[in-house]
Amino acid sequence: MRTSSLLLAVVVLVLVLSILCVRFLPSTVDFMAHNDTWNGVKRFCDEFGAVTMDSLDDLPDSPADAALVLIPYIELDTEELAAVGRFVSGGGTLLLMDDYGYGNQVLSYLGLDVRFSNQPLLDTLFNLKNLRLPRIIDFTPEVKEAGIYIIVLNHATALLDVPESDAIAWSSAFSYLDTDENETWEEPEPEGPFPVAAQLPVGGGEVIAVADPSIIINSIVGRDDNYAFVRHLTNRNGQQQSILFATSHLPMTSLDVSKTGLDTLRPILASPAGLLGATALVFIVVSRYALKKGGIVEGY
Repeated sequence: MRTSSLLLAVVVLVLVLSILCVRFLPSTVDFMAHNDTWNGVKRFCDEFGAVTMDSLDDLPDSPADAALVLIPYIELDTEELAAVGRFVSGGGTLLLMDDYGYGNQVLSYLGLDVRFSNQPLLDTLFNLKNLRLPRIIDFTPEVKEAGIYIIVLNHATALLDVPESDAIAWSSAFSYLDTDENETWEEPEPEGPFPVAAQLPVGGGEVIAVADPSIIINSIVGRDDNYAFVRHLTNRNGQQQSILFATSHLPMTSLDVSKTGLDTLRPILASPAGLLGATALVFIVVSRYALKKGGIVEGY
C-alpha cells in the first residue's frame, strides 16, 4: 500500500511540475506566439488579438472577415494546399510571409506567377544599422494615405514577376540581391528596386505576399511604420479583419508543441463540462487513494 501511494504521489508531482514548466518556461523558437524574446511574435499576436492555429483544417468556412498569416517554413501537403485555396477563393485574405521557405509552393498552387526570389535582399544606403536590415520607403499612394512611409525588414528577400499593378512596396535603387552571399555587390547580381510586397486578387479573396516574415517579430514589429503596415494589409473596406496565425508550418520544439496543446486544453477545462470532468477525475483519484490508505479497497 505504501509503495503504491508513494508512486501515485510521485506521478501527480511530476505531472504538476511538467504542466508548470510548459506554462512558464519561455519559448525561444523563431515566430512562436509564446516567445516574448526578440525573435518571437507574442507582441504581434497580443497587439492584433491573433488566434493561433495548429492545423489548416480549422480554417473557417466563411472567411470573408479573416486574414490568415502563413509563414511556410515546412512544406504543405495536398490537403493543406487545398484548405488554403478554399480559404482564399471563399473571400479570405492570405498574408503569405516568406523569405527562404515554401512560399513559392503556395503561390504556384494558387495559380500565381509571382515568386519569392529566396535570395538575400541587401541595401547599402537605406537600412537600419546594417545592409541586411533594409528600410523600405517606396509605396503606392494608397499605402502612404494610410500613414505608412517607412518599414524595416530583417534578412529579407524580394518578389519576382510581380505585375506592376499588384506591387505595393519596393526596395530602393541602392538594394541588390546578394546571390553569392558575400555582402558585396558584384556583377551580375541583380540591382533594385525590387517589389517586397504585392496584393494579388485570387477568386473571391486575395493573397498578400510579403518578402519578409520578420516584420512581425518582437524586435522589429514596433520599428518605423511596421505595425501600421500590417494593420493596413489586414484591413478590408475600412474594417480590421480577424487575424488567424498558422503555427502548423513553423519548426517547433517539444516545448512549443506542449504549449500549443496546453492552449488547446485551456478553453476546454474552462467550460462547465470540462471543469466538471476535471473535478470528477480529481475526486476519483483522491478517493481511491484515501480508500487504499484506509484499507477499505479489497485486497488491502
